Amino acid sequence: MKATSIKHVIVALACVGACITASMNKDDELHGSWTCISATVDGKALSKDTAAALRLTITQDRYKTEKPGEVLFDSTYRVDASRSPRQINMVGTEGDLKGKEAQGIYSIEKDMLRICYAMPGDGRPERFESPSGSKAYLVVWKRERK
Repeated sequence: MKATSIKHVIVALACVGACITASMNKDDELHGSWTCISATVDGKALSKDTAAALRLTITQDRYKTEKPGEVLFDSTYRVDASRSPRQINMVGTEGDLKGKEAQGIYSIEKDMLRICYAMPGDGRPERFESPSGSKAYLVVWKRERK
């Protein structure tokens, strides 16, 4: 994958994962700091080094993705934890995604957070997968312990 393509993928991961607007049903399990374990975009895995550089911080009303020395995206978020799988509705707050909604699903098992989503207009994924041609983003995060 070319360097410019990798940068676009990282920004898209950060934007869509982070462009989540205020909560429908709060999910306190999401709160905390997370390290990226793996990321797959449209069937293509990000390199381990690229994924490992990504960090996610989720508070009650903020969702921030960053890499060393750079905030990639900072947003509010909205979830519906009553659904199975749990749902995330993401609305961009800046840049090309401002005001556009992307939809996703997520699950939390112990210290692992899986988020699978598609860009605005591509619909909510039904399963935690990102096969080639799906346009889905599948990101696995591990909770950081202090």
